[in-house]
Amino acid sequence: MSRKIHNIAFLIASVVSLFLFNSYLYAAPAAVIKGETINAAVRAYIENNMPWPKSVVRVEFPARVADLKLTGKKITYRVMSRRNEDFIGDSSFTVRCYENGAFLNGKTVRARIEVLMDVVVSTKSLSKNGRINRDDVRLVKRWFNRLPSNIISSHDAVVGMKLRTNVKPNAEITGNMVRRIPMVKRGKPVRIVFENGSMRITTIGLSEQDGMHGELIKVRNVSSKNMIYARVTGNSLVKVDF
Repeated sequence: MSRKIHNIAFLIASVVSLFLFNSYLYAAPAAVIKGETINAAVRAYIENNMPWPKSVVRVEFPARVADLKLTGKKITYRVMSRRNEDFIGDSSFTVRCYENGAFLNGKTVRARIEVLMDVVVSTKSLSKNGRINRDDVRLVKRWFNRLPSNIISSHDAVVGMKLRTNVKPNAEITGNMVRRIPMVKRGKPVRIVFENGSMRITTIGLSEQDGMHGELIKVRNVSSKNMIYARVTGNSLVKVDF
């Protein structure tokens, strides 16, 4: 008999506890984080972590982000990205909400990031094997939603190069479309400048290898027959500091 009374008492206590627990959940204050707020948090995270200047980036959210309803008083949230995020193109970010360090809920937000970059384009038709002059190209700005390969973003990086292919007017010129022209060619005579402060001596040499601007190459001094190393500074021109 006493055991039966004990079981009834335990059942009543369980029902009361469940009622009180449900009552607590019902009475807890509810918080709503607007979709616009979630978007703003993701945008701020992108702008604070991306490698691009803020002025050349635009962030769009392809889908509407619904409000997030939570139960709690002091809610904080944290935005997270995937590992090795490039911050360009289509990606997704996770917004995780906490109260006093305890995880409450989260939401995944899709974003599209586009970056404005300078690219070199032709001003007219250019022929294969032709040397690119400064007036053959110009800079324009274009939006990219992926990391471009072989992009050329300055005049200096392309002027003086030789084209590997024909190019139409207003066509982008990329790194794989050009090759450098040696300023000094192997077996050709060069002017050697020896310079030390105000002292400057000029003589003639013979290049032992092709050389681009700024490269250190072997040159044979015609007068002394000695082999020296000189830096290419111009067409058929090298310089030695001593």
